[in-house]
Amino acid sequence: MSIKNIKSNTQAQSGFTIVELLIVVVVIAILAAITIVSYNGITSKANASAAQSTASALQKKAELFAADGDTGQYPKVIADLTGAASSKAYYVATGSINASPASAPTSANGKNTVRYQPCGTGTTAAGMTSVVGAIITWYDFANAGALKVINIGDASTGCVTS
Repeated sequence: MSIKNIKSNTQAQSGFTIVELLIVVVVIAILAAITIVSYNGITSKANASAAQSTASALQKKAELFAADGDTGQYPKVIADLTGAASSKAYYVATGSINASPASAPTSANGKNTVRYQPCGTGTTAAGMTSVVGAIITWYDFANAGALKVINIGDASTGCVTS
């Protein structure tokens, strides 16, 4: 057997070493971790945008209620908007807005959850005699734990939980 034959036999048995395979696995793991973190950021921004959109829609509907109604007052409770005839401009479909009356919205409530607090004279929402404004609060998913607020009308007068 010549030396030439020995060299060609060892070269024919070449392949990937365990170190090369480990490097590929580590690179794939790093790329997967970056993708997951990036995906979580995108979904939280999308949820924050949806929550803000829900609050903005409720604001517009409440302002339409005040402009369209005979009394010129804002709704006492969200049910004033959902119980209206569907032909009304301020009608809100049941289930499209989730009212969380007792406490501030959280991430667990969902992105269509808002807190509507009418402002005016009276100690309870149902017993208010004059509703001159409202405060709408929603959970900002992009800044975990942060609550965002929209004031409509005169929100400086006695606000109560709806």
